[in-house]
Amino acid sequence: MKTRTPSLAVAGAAAALLCGATLTGAAYAAQPATLAGAATRATTTATVPTRNPVTYADILVRAWGRGDHPEVGLLASASVARSLFAYSDPGGVSWRRTWWQGAAGTIHVTYHDDARGGTVTIGVSDVLLSEGRSHAAYEVRFSQAHPIGPVTYADRLVRAWGRGDHRATATYATRAVADTLFDHADPGGGHWRRVGASGAAGTTYVTYHNDERDGYLTLAVGNAAEQDGQLHAVRDARFTR
Repeated sequence: MKTRTPSLAVAGAAAALLCGATLTGAAYAAQPATLAGAATRATTTATVPTRNPVTYADILVRAWGRGDHPEVGLLASASVARSLFAYSDPGGVSWRRTWWQGAAGTIHVTYHDDARGGTVTIGVSDVLLSEGRSHAAYEVRFSQAHPIGPVTYADRLVRAWGRGDHRATATYATRAVADTLFDHADPGGGHWRRVGASGAAGTTYVTYHNDERDGYLTLAVGNAAEQDGQLHAVRDARFTR
C-alpha cells in the first residue's frame, strides 16, 4: 500500500552537523529539526542546487516528502527514486536528519521518521557533486520495510501512554488527546488489549479493552495524516465502560 542553501563550507560546519540540524533555516544550525515538507521548496533546475552533499540529501528528502517526482528524479539515480517512492509516496514530513559521515567519496546521511519510526540513509557521491552533476544520490537504505499503518500507529501510542512516556505520547497524539489519556491514568498501564479496528470517512477507529480494570478506549487516527508521515495523527480518544 502506498502511503501518502546554505553554506558551502563543509569543514567549518562539521561539528554542528554531527548533532543534527534544521533543514529549513541556516544549513547547519545546532539543534535537530523535523523536515518541513513544502515549507522550504527547492526549485527544480538543470543544475544541482548545492555542492554540499549533506544539504543535497536534505533537499532530496524534502522533495520526496512532498511527493515531487520530477525533483527526486533530478537529484537521485533512477533506482534510488524508485526505492523511495516504493517505500512511501509521498515520503512524509517527519524525517529528521540525525547523522552523517563520509568515506571513499560518498557521504551517507541518515534521517529518522519521528512519526512512524525507522530510518533512511541516503548515499551521495561527493565526486559527482564536485563536478556539478545531477543524480548524485545513488544509494538508499531503510531500516524497516514499509510505513506502519494507522492500527500500528495507534498501538504505539497506547504503549507509550501505558509506560508513562509523555514525550512519545505527544509524538503520536494531539495535545488534547494526550491530556485526555494522562488525565485518565498516568501511566496508562500495560493491560490494554486491542479488540477491534474499523474505518470511516478517512479515519481509522482502534479500540482497546483494559483486561485489568475493564472499560474501553477508542482512538481515532487520521488516515491521511498517518500516511503522510505526520506527527499527532491520533486526533480523538474516548473512554467507555
